[in-house]
Amino acid sequence: MLTEKKAKQIIKSTAKESIISFAEKAIKKKPKFQILDLIIPKERKIRSIVGGLETSLGTTLWEPLAKALASENGFEVIDANLESPVNIPSNLHNTLQYIIDERKRKSGIFDANSSHDEIKKVCQVFVNRPIDKFEQAPKGRGVDIWLRKENIDYFFDTKTVQPNLSALVSCMEQVLNWYSYYYSKYPNNNAVARIVFPYNPHNGEFWDKTIGKGEPLEKHNEAWVENEFWNFCSGLDDTYSLITQAFEELKDSKELESSIHQMLD
Repeated sequence: MLTEKKAKQIIKSTAKESIISFAEKAIKKKPKFQILDLIIPKERKIRSIVGGLETSLGTTLWEPLAKALASENGFEVIDANLESPVNIPSNLHNTLQYIIDERKRKSGIFDANSSHDEIKKVCQVFVNRPIDKFEQAPKGRGVDIWLRKENIDYFFDTKTVQPNLSALVSCMEQVLNWYSYYYSKYPNNNAVARIVFPYNPHNGEFWDKTIGKGEPLEKHNEAWVENEFWNFCSGLDDTYSLITQAFEELKDSKELESSIHQMLD
């Protein structure tokens, strides 16, 4: 069983390795010349690294951290991505589009659970008539984190913690597309898909501060915030506090800061 002490060690080592690796790759790239390179070249490089980290936190930090914690908590980390049918059968395509349209209209015909169940129901035809050709999921519809435990597949994608309305619609569509891809290939299996907002930047309830309270994406059943996700991965309580504590300790020790400055010298 994963302990808090072990979890904090994993968090610190994963964060340090991920950020240093990102910094090394960023430094190796030859940046475009900017006039400030003549005045504050080191600061310019640091800003470039930090800016890159901010836009790629999902793949650079959250993804490896979630996988590291989950693997210590009995999950199998699947090193693959979902595949979609080369030609999505019309019955599945029409059902998926109908659900998406009704969810956008907020008609009340479908919620997160009934959307999942309807997609899986339609895909039962593929038990006896399996689809024979699959390909890589379309760009933007892939899975960042694929975990498996007790014969259930879990799909996650981390997103910016301040989504706009179009992003929320896209997130809802992404979850439904994942189910359609998965059940079209594995109609008898079971999957759980969630969009992840890895921390809450607000003072107060995340969903109250999110545009439209997050709709049409359904909180809890299609999206997890902060500890809903981290506690699931680690099996511990209040895992996000361990993350913030580990980050504070990294800051106070200056080991990460020192490693980056050495690269820049």
